[in-house]
Amino acid sequence: MLPGILLTIMAKKNSRGKLFFLTMIISMFIGITVYWCFIPLSIIVKTEAGIVLSVPTHPSDTLSLRFTHSVHKTPVWENFIVVSVDQLTLTSTEYQSYGVGMPSLPSEGVFTQLGDRFMLTNLNRSFSQIPVRVGPEAKLSLFHGGEEYPLHEWFEPGTLVFVTINYDYTGFIFSKFNTVK
Repeated sequence: MLPGILLTIMAKKNSRGKLFFLTMIISMFIGITVYWCFIPLSIIVKTEAGIVLSVPTHPSDTLSLRFTHSVHKTPVWENFIVVSVDQLTLTSTEYQSYGVGMPSLPSEGVFTQLGDRFMLTNLNRSFSQIPVRVGPEAKLSLFHGGEEYPLHEWFEPGTLVFVTINYDYTGFIFSKFNTVK
């Protein structure tokens, strides 16, 4: 009789252990899933050395790259919409000097003039990343959410910089956004 009682007690303890283990596994899975769902997208600016800037963003947010045209020495704005991970869409280009190297053909988009600015809209060109080189005269900057990020001040001339959209797990864990200047 004693061995039967011991087997029953051991079976209940073993069953409780399995239930506890199963509960822990399910809880961890739910926790990881919830955590994953709340990680925001980020605009990531990186070089070959790694991530230099991470700014939280959301689908349908806009960002702009501003630089000075090498020939005309006037500002150029390239405007993008954040779509999802690894997907930015160029929606328009704005510039002040009409001429060499500036888009204007009807096949490229809708060309309009507003005062002293020319605009090419309805571009709808998708990119997984935007590779740009920092030049001393171009004064490359990134604009997002009312903030300017002067990339031309952070990098040596000729540095290849990539702008992309991805999840920044470390930025989500440690701070709202990280910048290394």
